[in-house]
Amino acid sequence: MNRRAANRIGGHSPRTVPGNGVSAGGLSRRRFLVGAVAGGTALWSGPASRSSSDRGDGALDAFARAARSAKIAGYSISKVQRWLHEKALPLIDPDTGLYRADGHWNYRDTAADCYPFLCWAAHLVDRRALNGPVLGVLEAEQRLCNHVGRIPVRFDWTKKAKDTTVGYEAMVFGASEYVKDGLIAVVEALGKGPWYERMKGIEEDLWKHARIDTPFGKIPSKNVEVNGEQIQALARLFTMTGNEQFLRWAERLADFYLSDEQYVPQRLRDHGCEIIGGLGLLLAVESEVNPRQAERYRARLAHMFDQILQKGCNEDGLMYNRLGWPDSGLSDGWGYNYVAYLCYDMVVGRPRYREHVAKTLRNLSKPAYRDYVWEGRPPGSIDGFADSIEGAIYLLNRVPVPEGFAWVDREMAHNVTRSHEPLATARLWGTMKLESNGVRTVIMHALMHTQGVIARPWRQDLTLGAARGTDGRLAVVLTAERPWRGVLEFECPRHREFMGFRRDWPRMNTLPEWFPVQRERTYRVRLEPAGAVLTRTGQQLQEGLDVAVDPGRSLRLEVRTILAR
Repeated sequence: MNRRAANRIGGHSPRTVPGNGVSAGGLSRRRFLVGAVAGGTALWSGPASRSSSDRGDGALDAFARAARSAKIAGYSISKVQRWLHEKALPLIDPDTGLYRADGHWNYRDTAADCYPFLCWAAHLVDRRALNGPVLGVLEAEQRLCNHVGRIPVRFDWTKKAKDTTVGYEAMVFGASEYVKDGLIAVVEALGKGPWYERMKGIEEDLWKHARIDTPFGKIPSKNVEVNGEQIQALARLFTMTGNEQFLRWAERLADFYLSDEQYVPQRLRDHGCEIIGGLGLLLAVESEVNPRQAERYRARLAHMFDQILQKGCNEDGLMYNRLGWPDSGLSDGWGYNYVAYLCYDMVVGRPRYREHVAKTLRNLSKPAYRDYVWEGRPPGSIDGFADSIEGAIYLLNRVPVPEGFAWVDREMAHNVTRSHEPLATARLWGTMKLESNGVRTVIMHALMHTQGVIARPWRQDLTLGAARGTDGRLAVVLTAERPWRGVLEFECPRHREFMGFRRDWPRMNTLPEWFPVQRERTYRVRLEPAGAVLTRTGQQLQEGLDVAVDPGRSLRLEVRTILAR
């Protein structure tokens, strides 16, 4: 019996699944995986309280929560599939291969905020599109827009050529935005491949052509947004490549700011707050390779973080747009900033900030934060909702607070997913940057509700949800209105396998890990309610468990690690 047949569970005989394992454009035949864990954090449940042999009511409760999650995630994924095919893919220009999501191809908006979530959507629901026209956009923009080495500039549609009039600062800003908001997001989801090579090449040339003199060496920019983005990118490239030059460049930027022991950023929302997350991630990476440097940064970051808590937050822990200025409004980047605080706690090994983060998440249940207009202009930009919710999901992945999860689900349904609309006629998001950021958060929220499990090929009559039991087992529920055969792909620990981190550091521009399976471990998969049991390695689950669903029936799986004796 072949692996496919041996792996099948459910009601139908095996057959080939369209769209799986397709190779195109030089991509590996290895499946790209989305999703993944917060070091074993359970969704809506506390630490294990039962022995591994006691199923008890926890397993039943997990299946009930998984069934609820299946309705949420099923609607969201199907709507993303509609958006991909009806809105996004038609905007790939047939002549150039560029993605005209907002009518342009530039690097500060289109490439940075529209293109990465075209990639995420295609990866989630249509890998043939990912490996074909979506990958083609990456190839086209390099061919048409590279200007100074591998540093690109925007495309001028009137001249059908790159715009060579772009100045140095604008070129650096656009390239840095593309790396941090665009390419990092894709690489975090897909691992090493053509998007990784593009990211590395741009960074190498940004620093090769850096022209701003500082006491610490040349840097590409004095813009705090750019430099925060650069630290986030360089820290990742160091762990992915092992090349210490990336770490030295990141340290150069950190020293540029932290040489002032009293440094505290004034802007706590986007276009300024990026330095907070960047320094937090650099602290984390330094703790793995250079504890002495990490200790130097730790003391200065503790001062920065404490000052932000004292002068930059309201009584509920939500951050202002500007330090010490309550009238500036609340920042939709509050969650992005707290990610750095959680990095700090992991580095020092004690919960200095965790309870503050938990209290902030609990406070989201207050009426003041129901449909709060983050961007300050009623009825509110989808981007403000999406950014605030995205930050909350990063935090909930590490600090599971029921009130926070409830707030996320309600705000998503009302303001981003708009799940009250019938799927077949639902109004789809647009493709410009603010709407694309909404699609990003819809995907992230859906994968929270599947615990990183993906069903392939996706079909719009499917629902898929998963939930962790109190003993750490995963309950999965899959339904279909018509007979369906396919695979369930489980996530891998991307922080280690893709990014090279020893620990799963909290960070921006990623898909949080929820239930990663370790390649070398063995798992027991139990079919409910029949009780049939399969034993599979983590690698087999990452490659995909073959399943079949009969119409009108739920396929229920329980997955748990078999502990080594």
